[in-house]
Amino acid sequence: MSSPAKRADRLTQVRAQVDYHHQRLVLHQRLHGSRPSARLAELEHAYLTARDRLAGASSDGTPARPLSPPG
Repeated sequence: MSSPAKRADRLTQVRAQVDYHHQRLVLHQRLHGSRPSARLAELEHAYLTARDRLAGASSDGTPARPLSPPG
């Protein structure tokens, strides 16, 4: 597989991770509110880490599509 194809696959994978973590965070906030908790902190950390990976995985260092904050 060529490098551009690998990069596209990686971006698709990381975008899916961002979407997954965002959905988990939003669902937790919907069910439990936004009051501080260890679980909320874990979910926020996972989402922000995935967003950082997406920014690093994109070819020019910027996300391929705009990312909105959770909530």
